[in-house]
Amino acid sequence: MRPLDEELRSALRRQEPPAGFVERVMARLAAQAAPRAGWAQVARAFLGWPRLRWAAVGAVACLVMAIGVVQYQRGQRAQGEMAKAQLKQALHIASSKLNQARKRVQEIDRRSPQS
Repeated sequence: MRPLDEELRSALRRQEPPAGFVERVMARLAAQAAPRAGWAQVARAFLGWPRLRWAAVGAVACLVMAIGVVQYQRGQRAQGEMAKAQLKQALHIASSKLNQARKRVQEIDRRSPQS
């Protein structure tokens, strides 16, 4: 056999763990698992209840609907503002055209002989 194979076999040979190894590992696991029992465990416990789960689904549905209504109202308001601006511009144009027509009529009246 090659020396590399022999080194691998000796390195990977089964060995017994040192005394107290299992107890130390279990103690570390217990110490690490205790702090994790926070909000995640509480959330899992509450969402495990069917009524609370349906209440959460209903609340999310209401929230989505409320957001939709607000977005619709914003769109309607934007359309109204745009129509208002267009109406103002149309009235301004109509006013200037009427003023031009009034001036022409007044000029024609001045030129024509008075009866």
